Amino acid sequence: MNKLLDLGVDTVDLADIYGDYEATRIFGEVLQADPTLSNRIKVVTKTGIVLLSEKQQQVYVKHYDTSAEHIIASVEQSLLDLGRDHIDLLLIHRPDPFTDPLEVAQAFDQLHKEGKVLSFGVSNFMPYNHSLLSKYVKQPLSVNQIEISLVHPEPFLDWQIPYMMENDIIPMAWSPLGGGKLFASDEPSMVNVRKALEQIAQNHGVTAEHIAYSWLLNHPANIVVIAGSSKYDRVKSAVEAKDIVLDRQEWFYLLEQATGEPVP
Repeated sequence: MNKLLDLGVDTVDLADIYGDYEATRIFGEVLQADPTLSNRIKVVTKTGIVLLSEKQQQVYVKHYDTSAEHIIASVEQSLLDLGRDHIDLLLIHRPDPFTDPLEVAQAFDQLHKEGKVLSFGVSNFMPYNHSLLSKYVKQPLSVNQIEISLVHPEPFLDWQIPYMMENDIIPMAWSPLGGGKLFASDEPSMVNVRKALEQIAQNHGVTAEHIAYSWLLNHPANIVVIAGSSKYDRVKSAVEAKDIVLDRQEWFYLLEQATGEPVP
């Protein structure tokens, strides 16, 4: 963790369900082993998904739960696991088709007043989901964590990114390398993207991975990349990519390879 802090990486992305409900507790053990870390990092966590798990014996179907009771209980458990008195950013993990936005607003308001959550956002929300919830909550939903990459460029084309820019929402990109598919898949489309990345990387004197990250970071929406890898060098590449400037043709050339066709 200290090596990451030295790079300038000071935010950890978690969720109550990660690691079969164990990830937050394990990370809490890291914080407790070095008490100086907690004041140096920001914690993002997510709630709203309920998994089938031996730890959840009463659950017989995977479902979503954005009730006030569930949201508050999830935060309380996360704080206990982490050994902290607050969470920096809480996200609703996925849109819940059974959601009551008034209940979400009630939970958010209570958690904010108690100082247990400093800010709020959503994850995997389309514009209409975000607009609905924003109508009821008092605190701005300032973040939407969505899948964006050269494997999944749709948010640039289906109005998700323009909506976020219009409403001052920070896009956080999960799976920015397509879950590894970008560099591992033998699909013709991925091979073409990889060749394009390598070509542009050679022009800039960096790696293809650097360019894949920089394609997101160069966008004027100010995308925040979530480097999901546990490998230090992968995270370092994401940080270094911030300094790479792609010109407009390079950006569109990669988009063309990703979609398989030129823009209209």
